[in-house]
Amino acid sequence: MEFGRLPSIDDVDFRMPEDPAWNERFLGRVGRQKSAGATPSLQLRMGMASWSDPRLVERLGGSRETALSVHGRAMPSNELNSTFYGCTEERLTRWRASVPPRFRFCPKLPSRITHDLLLENAERDMAVFVEATDALGATRGLTWFALPPFVPANHRERLMEFLKRWSPELPLAVEVRHESWFERKHFEDLVVRLVDLGVTLILTDTAGRRDALHMHLTSGSTMIRFVANALHPTDYARLDAWVERLRHWSSLGLDEAYFFFHQKNEAETVDLAEHLEKRLVDGGAGELGPVLGPWRTATGYRAPAQQLGLFGEPSSGGTSA
Repeated sequence: MEFGRLPSIDDVDFRMPEDPAWNERFLGRVGRQKSAGATPSLQLRMGMASWSDPRLVERLGGSRETALSVHGRAMPSNELNSTFYGCTEERLTRWRASVPPRFRFCPKLPSRITHDLLLENAERDMAVFVEATDALGATRGLTWFALPPFVPANHRERLMEFLKRWSPELPLAVEVRHESWFERKHFEDLVVRLVDLGVTLILTDTAGRRDALHMHLTSGSTMIRFVANALHPTDYARLDAWVERLRHWSSLGLDEAYFFFHQKNEAETVDLAEHLEKRLVDGGAGELGPVLGPWRTATGYRAPAQQLGLFGEPSSGGTSA
């Protein structure tokens, strides 16, 4: 993922924005505010952007042929960018059979719908996509798409008509990129209208576009796309801040959060996931407990001996100090 990447991050202010008062009001209004002493139910689903990158395969173990099966036992979700280039029911059926039942794929809408047709006259293509991804069954999580960066906020009616048509069919999440979407008058309108439709507004934590880290929740689920910088110390500091924010959202009553890691070297996404897990473990049960440990215990996953990291011997990957 290249959105927001910079050649140098020396001058970037990575401080996480304050949580908007909107989130507490929104979660309370829709009845998700938890009563005092209630057991939190936020499902945090960490995941990667792919499973076939050779360095990631080597890091997690297995082979090219078993990569998805191993990935599904090591991590509870996947961003599934590959559907951007097309998908078939047969392929998705095969993928579903390769992962545990509680695993979640988040299929991305095909480029023909979002970039070629720009969401217009897409009825036939969407029907084909929905039918194909139905093959994922219960493993289908949020379906998502990113508006092209050249699509400004004055196209919002086109976006809303598309979402009105398809949000009843499947849970949707959208990422906006053009700077105009984050201008106050456009952004506030966008948030309110997405809430009405139950559509998730994706949060993108990337160096060159800090406006995309807007921190607003618009449904009971959120999706965070975390763009890292080669295990720079600020990557770990940002993850530490995310642990605290996710705990807060859990206490407010958020139901589900997908957290997808992006690195140029995809093997290093494992270091990021295990750092986030370590901070969850260090924090105790609290509002949000560990994710990878229980998942890997349930699926029987064991990392390669030389790369056990948090779950055994020291990892041979980057450190999180």
